[in-house]
Amino acid sequence: MDTTIKQALREIVDAENFTDSLIDLIAYSKDASEHRHRPDAAVWPVNTEQISAIMKLANREKFPVTPRGAGTSLAGLAVPEKGGLILDLGRMDKIIDINIEDRLAVVQPGVVYADLDRALSPHGFFFPPDPASGSVCTLGGNVATNAGGIKGAKYGTTKDYVLALEVVLPDGRILHTGSKCMKSVSGYDLTRLFVGSEGTLGVVTEITFKVNPKPPMNSTSMATFETLEDAGRAVSEIMHSGIIPSALEVVDQQSLVAINENTDLGLP
Repeated sequence: MDTTIKQALREIVDAENFTDSLIDLIAYSKDASEHRHRPDAAVWPVNTEQISAIMKLANREKFPVTPRGAGTSLAGLAVPEKGGLILDLGRMDKIIDINIEDRLAVVQPGVVYADLDRALSPHGFFFPPDPASGSVCTLGGNVATNAGGIKGAKYGTTKDYVLALEVVLPDGRILHTGSKCMKSVSGYDLTRLFVGSEGTLGVVTEITFKVNPKPPMNSTSMATFETLEDAGRAVSEIMHSGIIPSALEVVDQQSLVAINENTDLGLP
């Protein structure tokens, strides 16, 4: 990446939101996977218009752009394999609107999953997908990877809650998909196309989510089985019994031994 492109990027996002410092580039060369490759530069855009200008520049000058959230991916999705530019969306971190009457929340992609959940909690609502990295991962990354957690069997994954998106396309055009209505069935479902596309189709800059009321109560129970096959059969029977639990977890004997050696739970 030559100096003229770097200067153009500084002019788009301002100097404080651009870096080609070695220490930053090393940090951006990896995510939570084993994959590694260093970018040429990184930027922290703060609005959709800046991202549009960056993508127009990249399209004209032919350098690769890798959108990035919190870098919690285990599959190398945020690693800039071809070098180029890291587009760090972490500073677009505003919860734009929470509308409980309409059961929706509008957020920027850099909002951390747990922060949205905390903002919904006083209203008695929550955002169900619950990825394992929820305390640090960003909602833009959740959309990009169609993230979900151990409650997926009951509540589904991120795709089941995305109502609408604002997306910057690779050529810099800004696209709006979906609707803020719970039922919207007209036209192509472009929203679902972008969810899980891992940044290959465009950069998500605003997300409208459906949110759920919290269950009025919850309970946890434990059962023990002589064999793993018995445990598996119990899972199947529970799932077709008419009761859909939020989570079921099978823990084998070796894991139970390890838990008892390191805690005071005294599990059988």
